[in-house]
Amino acid sequence: MIYILFTILLAILLDRVSPARNGARLWSWYGDWAESIEQRFNGGTRSQGLSAVFIAVVPMIVAVFLADLILGEIFWGLKFIFDVVVVYLCVDLYRLGSAAQAVSAALDSGDIVEAAAQLRELTGKDVAEHTDAAVARATVEAVLKQANSLVIAPLFWFVVLGPVGAVLQRMASALDRQWGHRSARFAEFGWAAARLDDLLGWIPARITAISYAIMGSFEDALHCWRRQAGMWSDINSGPLLASGFGAMHLESCEDPEEDAYGNRVVTRAAATDAGDVRRVVALVWRVLLFWLGVAVLMLGAHIFGFFVR
Repeated sequence: MIYILFTILLAILLDRVSPARNGARLWSWYGDWAESIEQRFNGGTRSQGLSAVFIAVVPMIVAVFLADLILGEIFWGLKFIFDVVVVYLCVDLYRLGSAAQAVSAALDSGDIVEAAAQLRELTGKDVAEHTDAAVARATVEAVLKQANSLVIAPLFWFVVLGPVGAVLQRMASALDRQWGHRSARFAEFGWAAARLDDLLGWIPARITAISYAIMGSFEDALHCWRRQAGMWSDINSGPLLASGFGAMHLESCEDPEEDAYGNRVVTRAAATDAGDVRRVVALVWRVLLFWLGVAVLMLGAHIFGFFVR
């Protein structure tokens, strides 16, 4: 417990001191490598996609496992440094917060073009409607989802499987972002990448969703989760967005109504603005501090129990 807690704390501190990773472009490199694999394997079938995921994931997992094992045999301090660096490279908290704050600042200044550009930098996609409310809402959605994939999920899998777990989760997230079956090109080939990311994100997403409820409006978050999680097709995005929006009072949480074409429509409580972007960043920080606080209390109880035996 002490080892895991100090590893995470040092990794988060490093993320704060050097959020740009001082030029370390690990995931950019991994994205380029994944693209080269896709170009060689993408014949439009699920079996080819499964083979590509295997090639993109297994060598990295084996390398991380062997490095951690060998360094631990040489000296525990080397293993500790390696684990800190791995978690540091897998957690991207400050970049996420900075990108969201940049959108908020642009909205406050009335520069919708800059706000949309910052949002595109954050999500890799453009917003359909260039209005303050649309950009702000898309930013809130991105932060609620990426807080799980870039912060809570890698930390969860590090606690469960060590550095191998953290790296596996980030690779799965990166592959899903590139190959996930959201277009005709990846309709079948991206199936395996999408399912792997869904599998690794299932438990962390629900932990994160519960955390949003605890750190926000608990009753509203659970009410929205229960009623509206199915509005999103992604099995992990639904709980995250429904709970997050409910916790921040950004959804009315009433039953969805059907429009004239039979589509289910969610009634929103109010238009989202730059202040809500700042609030969602604060919510993510409260979630992280909450779990660090829980870990510290558990560690304190363990130490206290050891001395009173």
